[in-house]
Amino acid sequence: MSNPGAVAAASPSKPYLTPYSAEVIDLPLVFERVAGVPWLTYTDALPQDRMFGVLWARCGIGRGGKILWPMVHTLRQRRCMLKRLCRVCGQSAADPGEPDRTWWIIPSPPPGGLPATWPATSPPTCKACIAVALGACPHLRHGSPVVCTVGAYGPVGVLGNLYGEDNGRAVETQHQIGIGLDEPHLFRRALATQLIVQLNDLRPADVLVS
Repeated sequence: MSNPGAVAAASPSKPYLTPYSAEVIDLPLVFERVAGVPWLTYTDALPQDRMFGVLWARCGIGRGGKILWPMVHTLRQRRCMLKRLCRVCGQSAADPGEPDRTWWIIPSPPPGGLPATWPATSPPTCKACIAVALGACPHLRHGSPVVCTVGAYGPVGVLGNLYGEDNGRAVETQHQIGIGLDEPHLFRRALATQLIVQLNDLRPADVLVS
């Protein structure tokens, strides 16, 4: 696999989080038995295919071909979450004035204001890209988004698909469900596509957008 750590140049019209047609690759999924228990894996499995004990969907990199709106690039989504990178430009989303805090857009918080904690699959957005994200993302345009900063946060689960065996083939049985990191009994059948993090200490932020 190519190195997913390299940051490709991004622009408002080509957001970092969005995949491209040339980055779609085949997923040679199979089940193999470990101590008699079937585990979902790849025919050419590599150590980096797993994180948090879960198998992850592979993606190409290079950002070539047609932009696949509104899909999410699995490796870049995970990288944004783990490294506090902006979903639009791929650069740091930390607040320069308070480096321990991160800029985030909450698509549709519950009535009554921001909760103390919030589970998120959408990565942070740096302050400079907030206006772009609010104007370009259909999910944000049609909701009631709130701009905020968050304190510490960490992984709590994955969004992914569950698979079963059918005559030796790996067949999807459930699509895009939340799987907690405290649910290891599901890991052997799961293919993760996005990382879920728990945001803490959410504070509404006053930011000028236009």
